[in-house]
Amino acid sequence: MIIRDFGLTANSDARVISATVSWEESAHPDQELIFETRDGDLDHLAWEVSADAFLTACFPLAAVYGESRVRIEGRACPMLVEGLYTAHAWWRNWGGMPFPMPSIETSGGGGRSVAESDRRGVAFVSGGVDGLHMLMCNHRLYRRGDPAYIRDALFIHGFDIGKRARDAEEERFRIALRHLEPLAAEAGIRLISCRTNLRHLPSKPDFWYHRHNGAALAAVGHAAILGRGFLFIGASHDIANPVPIGSHPAVDGLFSSQRVTVIHDGARHARLEKVCELASWPAALNALRVCPANPGDRLNCGVCEKCLRTRLELLVAGVEETPALGPSLTPIELWNNLGPVGDRAVTYEGLLEPLRARGLMALCEVLEKKIKAYREGDAYRHPDLPRDG
Repeated sequence: MIIRDFGLTANSDARVISATVSWEESAHPDQELIFETRDGDLDHLAWEVSADAFLTACFPLAAVYGESRVRIEGRACPMLVEGLYTAHAWWRNWGGMPFPMPSIETSGGGGRSVAESDRRGVAFVSGGVDGLHMLMCNHRLYRRGDPAYIRDALFIHGFDIGKRARDAEEERFRIALRHLEPLAAEAGIRLISCRTNLRHLPSKPDFWYHRHNGAALAAVGHAAILGRGFLFIGASHDIANPVPIGSHPAVDGLFSSQRVTVIHDGARHARLEKVCELASWPAALNALRVCPANPGDRLNCGVCEKCLRTRLELLVAGVEETPALGPSLTPIELWNNLGPVGDRAVTYEGLLEPLRARGLMALCEVLEKKIKAYREGDAYRHPDLPRDG
């Protein structure tokens, strides 16, 4: 793989950095990869192209397709290069990653030097439980003047929203952004819109979730942060259930550079604990967006696995109804209609005791069957990922 022809387009409130991605061993066409950051307060004189963003985004794809190298025509941070090599070792240990890994070649020219500016706390906020809880805990832990205090929140168009080239889902993005704005104002954070077409590049089935999304988040952070920053990624699973997926406490920090420190945050908190704490924050409940589908003019469909699970978590937290998800009590028929739920089953275990206390025995039986199916299956490797070799 070769990453070349870097470009930069900038105006008073937005910038777009771009590069061409060319494959060497794989029969994929050349494609332009872009990262857009939209924020009227940015100083356009400081804008540069981040080679680190493109390398972080593309290395996992080069690895899974068996490219022998990633040559980037720019200066990448040596800390990041070594981190990517170590991340690959984790992926290979977990299974589903070809070997040998691609070598990384840099031209040594262009790119950013290590900025000497003060660090800023930056986080990803999409309306999900993990990001909202991370923001809440961060503002409790740090003082406003502390470098790690989250002051900027990145909301991405192109990951769950607009991930398909044929459907940009512009209206869905605007609806979600509109619901986040009151929360951002209340929390005193700057909400920054980011856009990328990274998911339009070739990928393997389910590779995004199982190996790529942590690196992809870090790539957006490298592109959006102009100075030095702490980049917070909310943990998807807690330490008691360390599921090996793309965003993981052992791997996310490896996507750091000397300029941007990536922090996988919140892994000591179980999912139900997060929801119970968010139940006291009305602005978070109003902005809560967990649904992976496009439910039209709503934030959530209310009937997919993730919506049903969150509704039950809210019920256990003492929240009977929310504007974002409606009634918290879910009909058992909706659970019966769901197929296998994969590693998400581990989050059901904390629900069983409080649901039994409410007398919801039949619902608990359904959840227990799903937990058992996951525990007895291949919990550490998705069958669609390619095996080693």
